[in-house]
Amino acid sequence: MPLRDLIGNARVAKALTRANARDRLPHALLFAGPDGVGKRTFAMELAKAVTCHSPVDGDACGTCDSCVRATSGEHPDIRVFVPEGTLHKIAQMRELAREAQYRPFDDHRRVMIVDDAHKMRDEAANAILKTLEEPPPTTLIVLVTDQPYSLLGTIRSRCQTLRFAPVDAESIEGFLGERFKRPADETKVLSRVAAGRIGRALSTDLSVYRDRRKEMLGLIELLASRGDRLRLMKAAQFLADVGRKDRSELDARLDLFVDLCRDVYGVALGEPSDGVANADVTLRLEALAASTPPERIATWIDAVERLRERLRQNANRQVALEAMLLGLGGE
Repeated sequence: MPLRDLIGNARVAKALTRANARDRLPHALLFAGPDGVGKRTFAMELAKAVTCHSPVDGDACGTCDSCVRATSGEHPDIRVFVPEGTLHKIAQMRELAREAQYRPFDDHRRVMIVDDAHKMRDEAANAILKTLEEPPPTTLIVLVTDQPYSLLGTIRSRCQTLRFAPVDAESIEGFLGERFKRPADETKVLSRVAAGRIGRALSTDLSVYRDRRKEMLGLIELLASRGDRLRLMKAAQFLADVGRKDRSELDARLDLFVDLCRDVYGVALGEPSDGVANADVTLRLEALAASTPPERIATWIDAVERLRERLRQNANRQVALEAMLLGLGGE
């Protein structure tokens, strides 16, 4: 899919194709923006456009031999570096620096993409500093990250930053509707709970999402009713057990808890019900908004952020969850 057809961030796509058509692309680019908004896809499509044999207004034609190889992931002049384990290794970045000096196999340009670039430790980042500062004219380096300020300042200063924004829900809904056969109401729910992230919309299993939402919405209703301590302690134990088995599952539930709180907060402040993410449970959101002061809802959101910080500091999971839920339920 050429840059011109990608969903969202049309301004970025236009800037890239215009620069490529005029042979004015910088030697190093930093794609920065929230996770899941399409940065890596943009980087791959830019690589395809840069190596295309018959570009159309700076964009890939999609049909030449170079585009076909790029689409299949077999283009010799396009390299993607992903973390090995949790981090980019020094050896990986030294390999990038070395390969950046090679001439292209295809007489166009070489493109080096570093995904999750914020996962470079200082030593790995320093290994590509000189390459970023003085790359050969035939090499383009693209760093992709959702945490640009986790990168060394010396890395950021050597790249031109392009900022990616969340994709509007209507565009996501149209994209999903064109490509997937599912009921329109399910497509609408997915487009809104994606929170502007096309990657989240594509990866979300709606049945799993609804099961998690049922749990978290029930927990919020329990807090709103100042539910009994025993039920809150059981909820804390359940979440602790979930996190013990799979930390990402606990994170997903905490994210959903916060998203639902924001929906209730929005409804409480007069936002139209169809403007909230979980509009398909509007009646329950409205009931919560009617019975819970907005400032109390805001404290729930803040409490989750404090909980996350405690868990990052290796606090006992169940004790931390019990403290949070009992504290919120007793307010």
